[in-house]
Amino acid sequence: MMWKTTMKTVRRQSSANQLFNARNLSLGATLGQQTHLELLDTSPPRTDERWQQARPYGELPGPNGFRMLSYFLPGGKLHNTNLIQMNRRLREMYGDIYRLPGLMGKADVVFTYNPEDFELTYRNEGVWPIRIGLESFSYYRKVKRPDVFGGIGGLVSEQGKAWADIRNKVNPVLMKVQNVRQNLPQLDQIAKEFIDKLESQRDPETHLLQADFHDQLKNWAFESISFVALNTRMGLLSDQPDPNAALLAGHMSDFFNYSFQYDVQPSIWPYYKTRGFKRFLKTYDDITEITTNYIEEAIQRFEIDDGRKTKCVLEQLLALNKQVAVVMVMDMLMAGIDTTSSAFVTILYHLARNPDKQEQLRRELLRILPDAKASLTDETTKNMPYLRACIKEGLRITSITPGNFRITTKDLVLSGYQVPRGTGVLMGVLELSNSDEYFAQSADFMPERWLKSDMAADVKACPEARTRNPFVYLPFGFGPRTCIGKRIAELEIETLMVRLLRSYHISWLPDTALQYESTIILSPCGDIRFKLEPVERVGESL
Repeated sequence: MMWKTTMKTVRRQSSANQLFNARNLSLGATLGQQTHLELLDTSPPRTDERWQQARPYGELPGPNGFRMLSYFLPGGKLHNTNLIQMNRRLREMYGDIYRLPGLMGKADVVFTYNPEDFELTYRNEGVWPIRIGLESFSYYRKVKRPDVFGGIGGLVSEQGKAWADIRNKVNPVLMKVQNVRQNLPQLDQIAKEFIDKLESQRDPETHLLQADFHDQLKNWAFESISFVALNTRMGLLSDQPDPNAALLAGHMSDFFNYSFQYDVQPSIWPYYKTRGFKRFLKTYDDITEITTNYIEEAIQRFEIDDGRKTKCVLEQLLALNKQVAVVMVMDMLMAGIDTTSSAFVTILYHLARNPDKQEQLRRELLRILPDAKASLTDETTKNMPYLRACIKEGLRITSITPGNFRITTKDLVLSGYQVPRGTGVLMGVLELSNSDEYFAQSADFMPERWLKSDMAADVKACPEARTRNPFVYLPFGFGPRTCIGKRIAELEIETLMVRLLRSYHISWLPDTALQYESTIILSPCGDIRFKLEPVERVGESL
C-alpha cells in the first residue's frame, strides 16, 4: 500500500481564469478515500451577476510565498509570534480579508474578519463540511497501522461520507446530555482529589503552590478524560500513578508539539520522511500501544461485570465497532488534555484578575454547595447561570483557537472577492470577539453580558453588551462539525471550577498578563502563578 502525493493543477473557469494548486494526498485505491477535490460542488462555474461583479481572486491582498516565508525568519514581522499575534499583525497589514499562499503543496488560505463571510461560508458548507485535519493522523492510521484502525482515520482527519458515517455513529454517545452527565460523580471525585493534591502542595503561610499549577492541571484533565474515555482511573493525582499512564501523558505532550511542527507548519514529510517525523510516528506507536492495552483491560472488566443497567462511553463505542472505539478513545485522550487545561487556566486567570466577579460567582457556589464536602449532583448543578456565564466570557476573550476553518465546496463571494471552490477559509472569530463593535467594553471581563435575567440587585443581566450575530462567538465551532467533546469539556470545567472556587479565593500573582504560545492550539505559557487562600480565611465562612 503506497502513500501517493501528487500535485494537481486545476483550471478554474471563472472570470479570473485562476490556476491553483491543490495537494492531492490520497491513499491507495484499495482504501477508496475521497480527496478534498472529489467533495467539491460539481455544478458549472458561477456566471451570475454577483460573481461577475466581484473582484477576481488574484486581486486579494496578501504576501507572495517568498515574502510570507521571510516574515517568519529571525527579524521578520511574524518571527516568534503566537497565533493571536500573527492574526492581528496580518490583519493590520492587509485588512479584513487577505490571502496567504499555500506552501509545501498546501492550499491557499483566505483569512476573513467579516461575520457576513462567516455565515455565507457555513451556509454553503453542505452536509459534509470539509475541514483540514491533521494529515499525519490519516497517514499513520491508514498507511502505517491499518491492522489497528481498520482504515478509519477518525473525526479529525476524515472527510465526506467516511467522516459522516463515524460522526453519525458517535453523536448519540458523546453529544447526548445524559450519557455525558452520568460521569459527574466520578468527575466530582477526581476534582476533590485534585483539590486535596493542591492543598498538600500549598504553603499555609504564603498560600503559594510548591508545584507548577499548569502541570498539575494537565494531570487533572488527563485523569478526567481517561475516566470518561476508558472508564479507568490512572492515579495521576496520587503519589503512585500507573506507570503506563505517566508514560502516556508524556507521549500526549510530545504529540502536541510534533503535530504543530508537521501538521500546521510547512513540512516536507509528505514527500520525504525525515528523522524527526519518524520520531513522531514512534510517538504515535507508543500512544497506540498503551491505549489499546487499556481498552483490552476494560473489555475484560466489562465481560466480568455485565449486569450494569447503564453503559459507559467506552462500552457504547465498542458496541458500535471496535475500530471506531479505538479511534475515538485516542482522539478523546489527545484532544482532552491540553485543550481543557488551557481553557481552564484562561477562565481562572480572568476570575483571579476580577475579584468582584469571583465573589459573585462564589455566592452562587455557596448556594448550590453549602457543605464543601457534599457531592455534586445533577440537581445541585442544574442552575449555575453565573458560572456558565463566566466560562463563556473567558472563552470569548481567549478561545483555544483564533478561528474556525473550512474548505469552500462552492464558488463564493466573500467581502466582494471571488473565492473559488476548494479554497481554505479561516474565519477570525477571536479578533471579532475582542472588538467593541460586537462586544461593548470588549476588553472587560463581564459575565453579565451572558445572563438571561438579573440575579440580584447588584448583578444585572446586560445582553445588550454582546453581539446578536450568532456567527461571532463560536468557541466550539459550528454546524455538523461542532466539537464532539464540547459537553465533556464543559462538564469537566464546571465541576472543577465549583470545587476550586468553593475552597479558595484565587489571586493572580505575576505583574504581567497571561501569555500564550502556539502548538495546535493556543496554550498558556510563561509565568503562571496563583495564590490560593482558603475561603474561610478571607471572611467567607459559612
